[in-house]
Amino acid sequence: METRETEVVEFKKTTSELKEGVISLASMLNKNRYGTLYFGVKNDGSIFGQQIGKTTTSDISKAIKNNLKPRITPQIEVLNEQGKEIIKVIVRGEDVPYSAYDRYYIRSDDEDLIMTNTQLEQYFLNKNYDYSKWERQDSGVSFEDIDEELLIQYVNKGNDSGRINFLYKDSWTTLSKLKLLCGDNLNNAGYYLFSNKKPLLLKLAIYPTDERISFTDMRHFRGNIFECIDEAVRYVTNNIHWNAKIVGMERIETPEIPMEAFREIIVNSFAHMYVNEVSSNEIYITPTRVHIYNPGSLVPGTTPEMFAERKQGSMIRNPLIATTLYYNKTIDAFGTGFERVFNLCKNIGYEYNDSQFGFTFEFFRSQNDTINDVINDTISELSADEQKVYELIKSGRHYSKAELASEIGKSKATVSRIIKHLVDQNYIERVGSNKTGYWIVKGDNRFC
Repeated sequence: METRETEVVEFKKTTSELKEGVISLASMLNKNRYGTLYFGVKNDGSIFGQQIGKTTTSDISKAIKNNLKPRITPQIEVLNEQGKEIIKVIVRGEDVPYSAYDRYYIRSDDEDLIMTNTQLEQYFLNKNYDYSKWERQDSGVSFEDIDEELLIQYVNKGNDSGRINFLYKDSWTTLSKLKLLCGDNLNNAGYYLFSNKKPLLLKLAIYPTDERISFTDMRHFRGNIFECIDEAVRYVTNNIHWNAKIVGMERIETPEIPMEAFREIIVNSFAHMYVNEVSSNEIYITPTRVHIYNPGSLVPGTTPEMFAERKQGSMIRNPLIATTLYYNKTIDAFGTGFERVFNLCKNIGYEYNDSQFGFTFEFFRSQNDTINDVINDTISELSADEQKVYELIKSGRHYSKAELASEIGKSKATVSRIIKHLVDQNYIERVGSNKTGYWIVKGDNRFC
């Protein structure tokens, strides 16, 4: 076997470093299209040995398949070296870039480094299907014609997420770092992302019947990509049904369509649209559907299921716009949007239509049109510690039991009892396996 770590070889002492190992596989794939990972070997190449149980190799395989995207099927074998067992993992793949735990890494000698904006963008430029030349063209609009407050907020959020590693200095410097300038003008990507000239049109409507003969609300909203995303999410949020219940002293409201699901479709509709000044995105709401349309069809020969099942890696129409949205976490991870939407909507209906004229996604609504008027305000009593754990899980961060125990100042055993009670009372549920999953707040069972 190999005796030292290189750009294609990584050693891990035990599978307690499984997450770090998956990151190394992603970084080696991005650099060399293949990589080898050993468990049971120290950094200096000496054999330490790996205890192997009934599920050790399957746990490794699951961690790689669940957290390395696009999906890779690893080759795993148990070897005997110097009388000790070790595990060898080999991966190969051409569908770069690969992410590990929703971040992108690149191998440098024996280190795994987070990709820079330029590096990540270059990978998407090498994809066959993009409009990157258009994105870089001069828009004719000065860099001074931007919403500077929006740009500052963008950089701050990017730093908070760990995806941007520079502080805001001034608009020109920041836009230059983001590759959104053409001389002293915005390029097309910068113009549609940050311009204050309202470059995009978003059409919004509510119809009292599915026939859409007349409307109760119709408006045209103009803004840049960030403004249009915010307005679209706000419009859907304010015009769908919500169910409510009382948890402890707090009123908890749950939408009939998961917010994360329709936000994902809305964000993707702007990230992957065919962008020009005469096209428009559309959202309309009827008694039975929420309809989201963008003028940008999928890549020919692909379907949402192919992306959701990770049979197809991310294919970006507008790589510079998409990577900019990624770096402040407007896009959480590339190529996983449909997978998240489908998983969130197992209990509600949806359908989509892809054509040469654009892509449409429709969420089916609850047929109970009085749900906002008849609310089940069930009072459920929680202890102070239970309320604290519930609030931490509600925040969206994926806490481990040890982290929850540290946050509330209690033992891990106490947290385990609290978790069991919250699960038994249908306040929270587990997503994923016991090893790699996490808890989320559970909504009304009638909804997703």
